[in-house]
Amino acid sequence: MEPPYIVIIASGSEITAGRSLDTNSGWMANQLFELGWKVKKFITLPDDPELILSELQTLKELAKLKPVLALMTGGLGPTEDDYTLETVLKLSGKKSYSVEKAKIRLQRIYESRGKQYSDILPTVMRQTHVPEDCKILDNNVGIAVGFVEPIGVDSYLVCMPGVPSEMKEMFTRRLSPELKRIYPRENLVQKTKWLWNIGESLYQKDFVEAHREKLFSGVEWGVTANRGYIKCIFQSTDSQKLENIIVALESQYPKIISDDVFTFVHEELFAKKLTIAVGESCTGGLLGKKLTDSPGSSSYFIGGFLTYSNEMKESLLGVPSAILNQFGAVSRETAEAMVRGISEKTKADYSISITGIAGPDGGTETKPLGTVWIGIKSPDGSIETHSYIFPGNRESIRENASNTALFLLYQSLKQRKV
Repeated sequence: MEPPYIVIIASGSEITAGRSLDTNSGWMANQLFELGWKVKKFITLPDDPELILSELQTLKELAKLKPVLALMTGGLGPTEDDYTLETVLKLSGKKSYSVEKAKIRLQRIYESRGKQYSDILPTVMRQTHVPEDCKILDNNVGIAVGFVEPIGVDSYLVCMPGVPSEMKEMFTRRLSPELKRIYPRENLVQKTKWLWNIGESLYQKDFVEAHREKLFSGVEWGVTANRGYIKCIFQSTDSQKLENIIVALESQYPKIISDDVFTFVHEELFAKKLTIAVGESCTGGLLGKKLTDSPGSSSYFIGGFLTYSNEMKESLLGVPSAILNQFGAVSRETAEAMVRGISEKTKADYSISITGIAGPDGGTETKPLGTVWIGIKSPDGSIETHSYIFPGNRESIRENASNTALFLLYQSLKQRKV
């Protein structure tokens, strides 16, 4: 079977009117690329059932010539302008039925709000309906059920909710394994590396363009920009070509390269029975959240301190007032004193402190907006401090800082393995 012709459809008048941004399509395209497939086309449609049906009919005709995979988000909600199910039923000539599991989930939600089953409106109940004889995609985050509807030989229309959290969970947990079972992936080998605190364009200029003739013949590559790091993806049918690229990448960027930091940190702390505690100022608990996102994190995460004010830095972590007065809250000395205080209070194997200026105010000529100091204490008692000036707005600076703190922890854990 040849690889599918993949089309991603985002439906919603709020998108076509510019009131909302479609983040789902790009996310799915990136996931599909990492799985070994390329998207051929993006389509954005308003909540117009005739227009949606016309596009789906075109794809169904195309499916007579080649395998087609259409991924559609949106239009499965409880409002009158959610037309996806109605349109797919017209396309297939089928009837719908209510998925019992989804109906029970909806009923429990209503009961938890003090309402009765009879109070559920027909439009709300419609979220539990799918076409007959389709593949069901359960929704563990929301109500609307996703489904996979055949539209030809080895061709499918996948309908998922437009809410990003619901779509992502459904795609990752239910759809991805199904696609791997259905479609070939051209025997592609894939390698992925992360580079920290480097821009996407600079990486492309200094590495990809500089090595294009020597390393990239017969290799597909992609890059995804995140806050604090970029994810570099390479695919080829020749595994040796990928090995050559990784060797060159590690040689050119030895101090800022990593594997999946979030997964490694969780697995390493868990396996080695190491503990960690944090003290945060400008990130406001975001580092603690990231460390506890993974199930099982209670085995290694002791806790944290939110020391936003100087008074809390003094009273909770024992940062001397002399240090705060002389060097300021955002300084090497304060980050080091914070991490010492965390270690003394918790006796954790690892301690991490973050103090910085997230803005929009507070920057100075000597300490501009985005200045962040991160301190890390390792099990051997050594303390390192690192200074950064992160770009972007308040949210971006906080994300950069907390992600980079995890990268520093990753590096320390890697050194212990050597």
